[in-house]
Amino acid sequence: MTRPLAGLAIAAALAACSGQNVPAAPGTDATAAEATAALDPVLAAPQVGDVYAAELTHFSGVDFSGPATGEAAYGLMRVIAVDDERITLNTETGAWPKPRGAINELRGDQAEINWDEDEKIEVYRRELPQLVADGRILEARRM
Repeated sequence: MTRPLAGLAIAAALAACSGQNVPAAPGTDATAAEATAALDPVLAAPQVGDVYAAELTHFSGVDFSGPATGEAAYGLMRVIAVDDERITLNTETGAWPKPRGAINELRGDQAEINWDEDEKIEVYRRELPQLVADGRILEARRM
């Protein structure tokens, strides 16, 4: 073996031993752990009082659409309970036609937000990485 090839073989062996760049098999705990680790810290460790800017029409049974029926509506969701498997949320009572409205509202003081206390939405914690990847949850903020 020539020196360049030997060097590449040694580098590949070291990378394999260190676990770097070795993808986990789909559906394994390592995949779920990696996805959770890649989340925003607020989403990775949800707490009561956290607020998410999200596509409300994906989560809620309420019709936020107004005159343009069937279009997505965006707004805030507030975490009201957390356990080992699930997060329970309320939505706000208003909505925006564009994601930017929800994000701006999340970054604001939220003093004028009215929450729908009657609607309880449950989300499995393991679903959070996919909800972020799909653009259903846009941003999170710890209050």
